[in-house]
Amino acid sequence: MAKEQKHLRVDIFSKSDTYRSKKTARNPEIPLRDRKEHGDYIRNAYFQAIKERDNRLPKDYQSISQETGIYLELTSYKNVQFPLSSLDDSRGYKLKSMHVVDEREVAVIFVPDSKRASFEKKVSLYLNPEKDGKKGPKNHGLIDSIESLRLADLSSFWTDSREKFPTTKNAAVWLELWLTNNNNTDAFTQAKILSERTGIQIRPTFLRFHNVIVVLVFASLKQLEEAIELISCLEEIRAAKETPHVVTQMRPIEQNEWVNDIRRRSVISDNSAVSIAILDTGVNYNHPLLSLACNQQWAVSWNDQWAKYTDNPLQQQHYHGSLQAGLALFGDLMNVVGTSSPISVPYRLESGRILSPTSNNPPELYGAITTQTACLVHDTSPHRSRVYSLAVTAAPESMGGLPSSWSAEVDAFTYGLKEYGPQLMVVATGNNRELNPRDTHWDQAVLAEIEDPAQAWNVITVGGYTELTSNDDPYFAGWEPWCYPGEMAPASRTSINWQWRNQAPYKPDIVAEAGNRLISPLGNEIADADCVSILTTSGRTTGVLFDTTRDTSAATALVSRYAGILMCEYPDYWPETIRALLIHSAQWTSAMLDRKANLEQSQSRTNAVKTMLRAYGFGVPDLEKAKFSADHLLTLVSQRKIKPFTKGTGSDAKLNEMHYYALPWPEDALNSLAPETLVKLKVTLSYFVEPNPGRRGYRNRFSYQSHGLRFEVSRPGQSEENFRGFVNKLLEPDDYEGPDGDLNGWLLGSQLRTRGSVHSDVWEGTAADLVQMKRIAVVPVSGWWKYRVAANKWEDSVRYSLIVSIIVPDENLDVDIYSPVKTEIDLAIQAENIVEI
Repeated sequence: MAKEQKHLRVDIFSKSDTYRSKKTARNPEIPLRDRKEHGDYIRNAYFQAIKERDNRLPKDYQSISQETGIYLELTSYKNVQFPLSSLDDSRGYKLKSMHVVDEREVAVIFVPDSKRASFEKKVSLYLNPEKDGKKGPKNHGLIDSIESLRLADLSSFWTDSREKFPTTKNAAVWLELWLTNNNNTDAFTQAKILSERTGIQIRPTFLRFHNVIVVLVFASLKQLEEAIELISCLEEIRAAKETPHVVTQMRPIEQNEWVNDIRRRSVISDNSAVSIAILDTGVNYNHPLLSLACNQQWAVSWNDQWAKYTDNPLQQQHYHGSLQAGLALFGDLMNVVGTSSPISVPYRLESGRILSPTSNNPPELYGAITTQTACLVHDTSPHRSRVYSLAVTAAPESMGGLPSSWSAEVDAFTYGLKEYGPQLMVVATGNNRELNPRDTHWDQAVLAEIEDPAQAWNVITVGGYTELTSNDDPYFAGWEPWCYPGEMAPASRTSINWQWRNQAPYKPDIVAEAGNRLISPLGNEIADADCVSILTTSGRTTGVLFDTTRDTSAATALVSRYAGILMCEYPDYWPETIRALLIHSAQWTSAMLDRKANLEQSQSRTNAVKTMLRAYGFGVPDLEKAKFSADHLLTLVSQRKIKPFTKGTGSDAKLNEMHYYALPWPEDALNSLAPETLVKLKVTLSYFVEPNPGRRGYRNRFSYQSHGLRFEVSRPGQSEENFRGFVNKLLEPDDYEGPDGDLNGWLLGSQLRTRGSVHSDVWEGTAADLVQMKRIAVVPVSGWWKYRVAANKWEDSVRYSLIVSIIVPDENLDVDIYSPVKTEIDLAIQAENIVEI
């Protein structure tokens, strides 16, 4: 058996260089129009919109806002992108929202009454040949991208799916209002005044992002039509989220004598600095097993009028939190019962109830409920590090993958905008609740999009797979497991069919055991049988104390347990690092690799890999590999801060620095292997982003992510000078003619691994080639911080974690790649300490 070794820190083997990117942005070409005809049309449409708005204002009109103006809807030509920077003029008009309808971009801009001449001037300059530049008419990019212009109405602000837009004018519905909130505008105060004047009902909770707040209102279209004339801070309107789904179908297992045996064998830390917080229906801390790690003091509810948990057989749907808690504490209890080994749990358990005990509730801003409850949990034991586990989801966004108020609030919380700093959260993909035995589970998963808020960038999103295929239940004699071992679990969801997938992260990040289903001999019925489910604690205090569970809720609880164990093992590791270790340890099963081979028969290798990532993420995590290195499995860890941007000479900031690693490398050990021996190098880069969720195109300063980071690894046959010149424009040698060395061997490559805020890739090749691959660069890429200079975000530094592993095949267990690297690290640390003294 391989000797377990602690991972090695390599922070000191990096240095910072001033950085300039070698990549140049290319704006899409916008076709030229007939100048006179098109310019006159745009100008006349503009004047008509102003006239229409002025004519419909009542004589006693009184705006709530200090600034009054007109909202305009601009629609682009088909497959033409607006130059978003030209739609947002600091001296004139402001871009409020942008979405896509039928391959056309639809933008809403606000033109203050005092700045009406600013847009007209743009058109006049476009029409004046004397003002032409080298590329044609002045303001060509803006004016020639506009196919139509009209006075905005309520539908103009609607960025959700058209199907969700209210169909009647007088019936009130719950809606999200997204309002500009800056130093000159108190948007929530305006919303309250608006409520008083129009009769619109407003919920007391709201979400706050960088310069936007989101409020929940109960209003009719008729009321809202009046509202848009009264305020200048409206950006967009979205449908309110329905109550999230918590789906459990429980079959009790009556073996109560196991409980006392498990209690006797359990060793749970009394003073743990780590906990797993279950954000769900509440955890029954009086359950005889759950009480070992949780108590009333560590249980909270978002609404202090709610019971902290439900112990009522007539409300079994509210046992969901206790089912989660059992898995988070012990894992699959089938691996615990029937054994005699001690059970060590190094962390505690906490409960945050985010779902009401009753079903008849008005919609809420679940982002606020989730993070406010998480803060309540934190305040019960402020000293603890914790994993927040969330297996509550709602229907996906109308355009799959788009950020929602819920997912963006989760990203803001995990990024560290609260005073607690960055946090780790594990979120379920949600479950397909309409399984059809006549279709394959794969075909159904392709269409079942991952649910909200699992599209969040900073969380660990967990899907399901299964190894449970044994049917020993006489009641289901002749029934077979629906899914093969190692394949996707029946109800798991994917992001394969996301419409926004070209910008969204690959989700799920990883998959874990989620149970299986049995299918009848005729293939016309499926069943949730205990034999292919996962054993856990029930929500009862007495009587039936065990239950079974399944699907991505169970998978999420199991991954949360892994994260808690890693936090205890490495208390100085950041949440970004724990996330990275779990994803870094994951790999596709043989059944998944068979799926990949089948996909490559009908599509390109690149598309097949994308499909795999959007179905299985990076695969099934291996707790032992995430937790320990070994003689033949070396894992290096770096935690550093980087300052992506610095103040430029123009209106925007510019890229600032990169980090360059020259890692300690087991060269002699690698050279001792047979030349044909294939080894692996795996690299994972993890960081959190600050979200910018307003739907204004998600380009340039309207990007969702605050910043991005990327990694590059030196190639076999590439010199240090050539590698640094390849990465950094400022270090390019005079005779540079491009990167040297062989680029082959990577599973994804530098183009595919750019999605989201965690990037992981694996290279396979000979040990001789790996000897030359010890140099790694971490470089920044653009985000909204770069363009929001007035907010001074360019001054901020951000954290990242870099994980690098060398993996030698198991048949070479006698080769020690760990010890020589540890020795080199120890010597470097000793030398650094001597210099400091």
